[in-house]
Amino acid sequence: MDLVRADEDTTPARSVAGMGDHPCAMALYGAIVTALYQRERTGKGGHVKSNLMANGVWASSVLAQAKLVGARFQERRPRERALNAVTNHYRCRDGRWIILSLLNEEKQWPVLMRCLGREDLTDDPRFTTKPDRHARSIELIAIFDEIFATRDLADWRRALDGSGLIFGVVGVLDDITHDQQMLDNDVLVPFEDDTTLTVNSPIWVDGSNKRKPRKPPGIGEHSDDILRSAGYDDAAIAALRQSGTVG
Repeated sequence: MDLVRADEDTTPARSVAGMGDHPCAMALYGAIVTALYQRERTGKGGHVKSNLMANGVWASSVLAQAKLVGARFQERRPRERALNAVTNHYRCRDGRWIILSLLNEEKQWPVLMRCLGREDLTDDPRFTTKPDRHARSIELIAIFDEIFATRDLADWRRALDGSGLIFGVVGVLDDITHDQQMLDNDVLVPFEDDTTLTVNSPIWVDGSNKRKPRKPPGIGEHSDDILRSAGYDDAAIAALRQSGTVG
């Protein structure tokens, strides 16, 4: 919560629902599969366990381990004072945010200027070289802020797509239902015998077909079947319902 806030002067970010529970589930899945493999090889089963704290630190272990071996971290600067303008995020006219992540600046700088419609900046003496751009990052960020504020996110995506430039979008939940990449890669799939989408499990194994997700049963939907499998006949089930024992 501390590390993902914008800078040291802003309040800590709130955690997202399930961001610890789902990694724990994946850790337990891995532990169960490992224990089953151990049982298959040795004939001896095992008790597996995990916890939220262990998974939280593991998920952040790049920075956690660095601190454990004595690393010193730079001040987290606000976006407007970032050290590199081409690895920063910018607000579009419609309020959405786009993220640039250009790591090959020498090659990508003129391409970016062409996509932004600012070829005049390509040979601007203030930003000619990578060291120049880094030295004047605050000035360049202010220029980019003005540029990106002139068009909506969808316009900028069209301008940047196919350019070879690496960029991303700060996604919002409203994007999910029509995210073509998620649909094409089976990240979102329909429930069995339904058109409603659900989030697919993130594991694929070559040669194995994943079971289609099914909706959970309604409350009491299978009560009669379960009672019959336990030996109750229709009269006994009716009596249980009449008495309120079964809803």
